[in-house]
Amino acid sequence: MKQLDLFEWAKSRPTAKIINALPALCRKAAMETIYQIPRPQGGAKVINNPRWYERNVA
Repeated sequence: MKQLDLFEWAKSRPTAKIINALPALCRKAAMETIYQIPRPQGGAKVINNPRWYERNVA
């Protein structure tokens, strides 16, 4: 299996758009550092919802 190059793929498709997330991530990290925004502590909390389970799994 050949690894596809994203830029070659986008060049072959005139309507394709490549989204570069790096500038947005750098801006977010800079804002968090400048304004000392605290990062979330701990992990996600899983809650039991029997109605959702019955509707989507059963």
